[in-house]
Amino acid sequence: PTDLEREALEDLRARLAAWDGPADGEALQGEVFATGRDRFEPMRDWFKALYQVLLGADQGPRFGSFVALYGVAETVALIDRALAGELVAGN
Repeated sequence: PTDLEREALEDLRARLAAWDGPADGEALQGEVFATGRDRFEPMRDWFKALYQVLLGADQGPRFGSFVALYGVAETVALIDRALAGELVAGN
């Protein structure tokens, strides 16, 4: 990830690690949106970065819904792996 993407991913990771609510896709989408709102213009760039860094694709499902289905703790672990460089293409 770029420095800006790393900063945003670290923020999202912290928000998700502190999450104590239900695995509600809409509420989680709000956290994802809030994370990128002040950093990315257009917001589409934030979501594209999320999909590229975490899922290896240019687009994907609503990310809050992904977190709800995949699991909050599992998504935190996925972000940790991305920040550690373990999700680089070919690994």
